[in-house]
Amino acid sequence: MARPQKEGMDYFPHDNDAVNDEKIEALRVLYGNDGYAFYFILLERIYRTSTFELDVSDAETIQILCKKVAVTEQQFNRMLETALKRKCFDQESYEKRKVLTSPGIKKRAAVVIEKRELMRSKYKKVSEAENPQETKSETPQSKGKERLKESKEKAYTPDESEILSFWNLKDIIKHSESLSIKKEIAKALKKLGKQKVILGITQYSNVLNDEEFYYSHKFTLANFLKQGNGIPNFLEDGQIWMNYLSRRKTHGYGWNQGISSEDGGEVKKSKYEVHNMYEEL
Repeated sequence: MARPQKEGMDYFPHDNDAVNDEKIEALRVLYGNDGYAFYFILLERIYRTSTFELDVSDAETIQILCKKVAVTEQQFNRMLETALKRKCFDQESYEKRKVLTSPGIKKRAAVVIEKRELMRSKYKKVSEAENPQETKSETPQSKGKERLKESKEKAYTPDESEILSFWNLKDIIKHSESLSIKKEIAKALKKLGKQKVILGITQYSNVLNDEEFYYSHKFTLANFLKQGNGIPNFLEDGQIWMNYLSRRKTHGYGWNQGISSEDGGEVKKSKYEVHNMYEEL
């Protein structure tokens, strides 16, 4: 959601010798510091509005302003009469529309508004250059199409669901459906085909779950499919898988050498009792 555009001003110019201005000096001479406070409290209220005009047509607003200035309504009206007479505010605007403003107030505000619009224009150009997609107008139809596209991207195909389910059945590290895993499954299916992916998972599970072989590295599915030391090592010509089969055939029912660290596994020595590998597959 875009931020709402600011209206009015958070601050306004206040000259450091404002106290010596003839209009303000008249208010101070006649009403003391109450006159000075009266003028600048009204200015604060005026510059806060979007039109830089303060509507004082109703009695309630006058009462609120009296409380702000900390004077009675009678004192407030006398100060206002003096301020209009001394042209602190525009007499005609007050008499016709009951608003407090002045050409000077509008002029000073126009400078700030012009700078603000210039900054907005520069920011918009930069934003459009950096995010061209975001500048396109959105309609309910376009939003609906975008949501449908995102939904399709996140939806698993039957083959992708089968691979995820097959992996979870091996009880290595279980996953729920996610976009990141879906992407890696899709890449592997495109590169290897479904049968090879299933074969790689099967042979990895066999090696991992062979208690006497002592290969104990557990991959996440995404890492197993994308890393060079993952599924390639467990296909028919994979280094770890070939090493595994070779040692089983060579050592038969009594070898005591685990897979070497060079193969990417963890080395541990233990008596080895062979199960029939081909029956397991």
